[in-house]
Amino acid sequence: MGTAGQLIVRRYRLLRALGQGRTGLVWEGHDTLLDRPVAIREVLLPPNLSETARLRLVQRISREARQAERLHHPHIAAVYDVGEEGDTPFVVTELVPSRSLDGVVSGDGPLPPAEAARITRTVLSALTHAHAAGVRHGDVRPANVLLAHDGRVLLADFGMTVPATDPAFTRDPVPGGPPAGRGTETYLAPERAAGGPRTAAADLWSLGATLHLAVTGTPPPGQGPLEEVPGELRAVLTGLLAREPRRRIDAETADRLLAEIEPPSPPPPVRRGLSRARLVTGIAAAVLVACAVGGWAVGGWAGLRPGGENRAGAGAVASLTASAPASPLASSSATPSGSASGQPARRLKLKWHTSDAGWRAGVPRGWTREDLPYSTSWRSLDGGAAFTVEVTGQRGTDPLAALGEAEEILRPDARTYRKLRLRAVTGEHGPSADWEFTWTPRRASARDHLAKGVEYHQYRRVISTGTTTSVLTWTAPAADWDTLRPTLVRVLSLFQPPSLGATPSPA
Repeated sequence: MGTAGQLIVRRYRLLRALGQGRTGLVWEGHDTLLDRPVAIREVLLPPNLSETARLRLVQRISREARQAERLHHPHIAAVYDVGEEGDTPFVVTELVPSRSLDGVVSGDGPLPPAEAARITRTVLSALTHAHAAGVRHGDVRPANVLLAHDGRVLLADFGMTVPATDPAFTRDPVPGGPPAGRGTETYLAPERAAGGPRTAAADLWSLGATLHLAVTGTPPPGQGPLEEVPGELRAVLTGLLAREPRRRIDAETADRLLAEIEPPSPPPPVRRGLSRARLVTGIAAAVLVACAVGGWAVGGWAGLRPGGENRAGAGAVASLTASAPASPLASSSATPSGSASGQPARRLKLKWHTSDAGWRAGVPRGWTREDLPYSTSWRSLDGGAAFTVEVTGQRGTDPLAALGEAEEILRPDARTYRKLRLRAVTGEHGPSADWEFTWTPRRASARDHLAKGVEYHQYRRVISTGTTTSVLTWTAPAADWDTLRPTLVRVLSLFQPPSLGATPSPA
């Protein structure tokens, strides 16, 4: 069994164990060659295997993982590599800060039909892509549907069918993991449970079983009517869960039925008429345009440049902001560059934090740091305000689409939600998007330090580079927003994703 700090195949370092199941351990790891975070599955082979049986299993695991490496889709958790250290196989995949679908249902209850349809249709798009490439998943279940913290929905564990379903693992569960007979078997199509091969139709049955749990909280019954299923989902679930593969609906039919239930996508943000030439006429002009469109300079171009406030002139930024029409996008008061009292708000002093993963941020001095498995947060002394950074090795993220999905996930858990902005912005690090909103949580959350009945104000930025996705989140009680806003402007302008060179002083 691996240990924290161990280097696997001279490249991947094990950092901390994230969980243990019947087939082994999942580690948070670091790719020392590409300098990026990864997830590493240590496949613990059943004891007492003959050498021939062990070689057979290792070869099958390696072959399936190599097939999964070919898949590149925005809703598939990428498989990066597979290798052996000693006699143990390791499968290296994308690290996705997320909650699994079964965890969400277990903790928060069944999903509304429209939300469940949206998630299922997204997973279906991933399966359709894999099937077209000749790859079958073989282990579609709620534990492998990930609702990422940045709003994405991903299907994970491609290439892991062997340890998930091989009889050797069923007979000899890993000590400390879940007992055999739970989990995977519940979501296997009837023909697969009877020993049949992996097929696209079998994956679709498993997807239907996953949807059943999402909307009812329980797996589908072995036989009989789907009495607990909401009426609008009964047709698609009846079609997906047909016991005979030839009677099962295909992916195209399932997608059409789910599309009828899924809520319509919000219209794309209106990009007001500015030509490319006008955007390069200078920093001051860019700030003025940003104020006219959004009411807040950081929503445009100047605030995205490290030190942009200094180069444009702090006085110029304040003057231009004050001259723009008052906008709820910038502040809850009529003085967007000041506090609620009308006095200029003072920016908090900042200090540098450089992550082991290579990103760098200017953060408020005196705030308490919290290192979580997938993120780093700084919290004010009174616990009300927080700044959180999450950086993953996800490539090709569409920032605006990711935030749009995150908004749909937030809505059921919020009341008095008010969107202030959700739009793409131009940044020097790569495609970016900003989402600003106020909301009142329906319930208190000790984990997130949210109090019931308190209105909060949040600004979230997603930055997509060629190798990483960064999510910056600033949250504060709405009553404190104006006071903290100048600090937020500076913090966002200073952030540097991994491997982008030096940055200016945060002071």
